[in-house]
Amino acid sequence: MKFTLLKPTEVDVTEIHVRLPVDFDEDDMPYNFPFRTGNIWSARIEIDTGRIIDWPKLDKPMAFYMKVCDAGVYELRNAQGRVAILDGEYVPHGIIPGEFGEYVFLDISADGVIQNWPKQPDLSAFGGIKP
Repeated sequence: MKFTLLKPTEVDVTEIHVRLPVDFDEDDMPYNFPFRTGNIWSARIEIDTGRIIDWPKLDKPMAFYMKVCDAGVYELRNAQGRVAILDGEYVPHGIIPGEFGEYVFLDISADGVIQNWPKQPDLSAFGGIKP
């Protein structure tokens, strides 16, 4: 009989890919918000800095606050690809700013850095061990 043993492995993750449903159109997020396509906001964020990768140069900061409940997708990635995923679970607030496990609030500078990004991101919601 074969048995699969899950062995903890330390991996270096560099970014989180976030895909959030936009349920309330303009009330949640303007249609021309960077990285919004239809009713999905999808962005890659550097974990250590909170910088949104490939953010366009803007003249002013932007922000959004919206309820995503358990409908977002959050992927931890490294240079080889996906390391871990939360799909259809509560918002992992150790890394994604917001409140109550259901809300996301991002305060984004004109150059694409999330101003309220945690100084010490906590990835334990993905099954890892807190640093």
